[in-house]
Amino acid sequence: MPGRRSIPFSVTILTLMALVVVPLTSVLLWLGWRSVDLLEQRSADQRVGHLESAVEDFLTDGLHVVISVGQTLAFGPSFNASENPVIDEQRRHQLIAMLDRHPAVQSAFVGYQDGSFIYAGRPETFTIEQRIELDAPDGESTIVRVIEAGAPPRTETYWFYLPDGSHGPARTTTSTFDARTRPWYVDAMKAKQAILTDPYRFVQTPDAGISAGIPLRTGIGVVGFDFTLRTLSELLTAYKITENSVIVVGHSGGAVEIESEPCAPTLPGCLPADAEVRQILHRAVEEAVATDARIDRQVEAGGHAYRVIVHRMPPLLWQRFVIAAAVPVLELTAESRVLLQRAAIAAAVAVALAALGALAASLILSRSITRIALKTERIRQLDFSDQQPVQSRITEIVRLSDAVENMRAGLEIFGRYVSKNLVQQIMRSPESSGVGGTRREITVMFTDIEGFSLLTETMEPELLTSRLSRYFEALGSAISANRGMIDKYIGDSIMSFWNAPETDPEHIANACRGALQAAAAGHALSEKWRERGRPGFRTRFGVHTGPAVVGNVGARERINYTLVGQVANQASRLEGMNKVYGTEILASGEVAQPTSALFVWRHIDRVVAVGTTEAHDVYEPMGEAASRAEHAAFLVKWEKAREAYVAGRFEEALAGFQAAAAMREEDPPSHVFIGRCERFLREGVPAEWDGTWYMDRK
Repeated sequence: MPGRRSIPFSVTILTLMALVVVPLTSVLLWLGWRSVDLLEQRSADQRVGHLESAVEDFLTDGLHVVISVGQTLAFGPSFNASENPVIDEQRRHQLIAMLDRHPAVQSAFVGYQDGSFIYAGRPETFTIEQRIELDAPDGESTIVRVIEAGAPPRTETYWFYLPDGSHGPARTTTSTFDARTRPWYVDAMKAKQAILTDPYRFVQTPDAGISAGIPLRTGIGVVGFDFTLRTLSELLTAYKITENSVIVVGHSGGAVEIESEPCAPTLPGCLPADAEVRQILHRAVEEAVATDARIDRQVEAGGHAYRVIVHRMPPLLWQRFVIAAAVPVLELTAESRVLLQRAAIAAAVAVALAALGALAASLILSRSITRIALKTERIRQLDFSDQQPVQSRITEIVRLSDAVENMRAGLEIFGRYVSKNLVQQIMRSPESSGVGGTRREITVMFTDIEGFSLLTETMEPELLTSRLSRYFEALGSAISANRGMIDKYIGDSIMSFWNAPETDPEHIANACRGALQAAAAGHALSEKWRERGRPGFRTRFGVHTGPAVVGNVGARERINYTLVGQVANQASRLEGMNKVYGTEILASGEVAQPTSALFVWRHIDRVVAVGTTEAHDVYEPMGEAASRAEHAAFLVKWEKAREAYVAGRFEEALAGFQAAAAMREEDPPSHVFIGRCERFLREGVPAEWDGTWYMDRK
């Protein structure tokens, strides 16, 4: 507007950009060095990821291969057969062969339900005291133990097998060992499938390992093996990120943790806090197990900062491992540390200036732009209540505000000519505004004012127009409130329909409810006029549902959203039939039947309209389902009378309709049928009577 002082938007933007870009130019240097630090941290993350993949592959490949071999033994005939010397020898050789093929397997064994047990293990992992006690031979060998069935203590026989397949003399002792009490046996029998125990330290050796159990095919026992993890410690040492980094692999059970080898104290640069860092990692592993969350933090140990990364690996045969790494930040960021410190000063200045610029921009722009955004959103929702223009000192925002105000005023006027639902659909999908239509099920309602032609002769046009506007507003509100769309006003008539433009699964019920509420609104308005000494309007309604093509009809320059189909003609005929029966609302059977549980319907007649040959059932809505008890007694008499009427028993029908009329004196349909019955009794029954009435006028 000419009276407003404003500043050009471009000048404002250039000023703000100068405040932001100049500091940002200085910050770019800091960002460059910062990127070096991020790349170094990402490199550490990648190394940890590679380590996790290597550990997972080691565990997955090693365990899966050994378990596959164990499953082969568990399903083979030797371990599932009855005991005899030949089979027993086969079992021993198969267990020994398993140890030969898989170095990570420390021992292989099988336990049976009767308590018997066969074991093959590596004596080289035993302590010196154990080897002396067992009189183990020097060099490479395999110990085989066999415990007999029965109650403990039981007889145990063991041999030492040499690499050439020969074995020494059998030695006998007593044993209280019972395989049936061991976790690998109990868990495998319970799960009925291959299982892994939690990692633990083996009895015969300080090595850490895992026991596996695979149930025999016949269910009479379990094949198991001890899987050593000492090779994993060597793998962790090979994957150390830096010289002083520490890597630990733990287990969700918390029993065993495998660690990388420490830095040699004699090497230059070896940090002295290795033991303290390992304790920190052990606690971090326990925390990750308890919270099931990834840990990535910095800690202090021995005067140095360490980056601690802990992550739980995916489950492996129902076991969860945790991999943890501690890397000295000094080693991780050695090259960029000094540069980062210098860049921090520049970054602080740049951020402060950028913050001031952003603050200035937000104070100048955000308030006005926010108001305009809220106003346009309201307009998009067809809410035109906010008529206050947005105030600003920026020329472009003032112009934008004026344009929004002009748009609001234009759309507010446009909304009075077109349904809001239709406008909203066009705004959501502008491509739907072209000429064309869609075939769908539509419910149509026609209304008409009784005796309107006579009113036009006795009332001034200005007064008639004013009263019609009030009348259309009252009925239109009821229609819109029930999701109906007013198609057009035709003189004193309204054509409306449901299930378009937006689909409405309950369109038939909503149309019936709209008709009842529109009739009630018409009654209330007419009563108010009569109280003031003015004539009221009596409205007739016709409701029908059926297929139609609904969409945009007309020329490209001017179109109308309407429907095309027989359903509109039938609704118009139903509205006209109210003249014959003295009713206010009539609907077709296609409307009444699917809504019989929601509304109280009276079957008025079965008719053939003028100009048609097809018979239709005509119903009158008496009210919603809640009023069913109010109409029950009357409808019982009415239905009995209708049944006699259709069957041609007109004396019985006459008595029935008279009884119904006695209950409701002001019931025009009862009097219509009383007249028909008297006529038929007087003039005779029409030929081929089936209860259908043929209309002779519209």
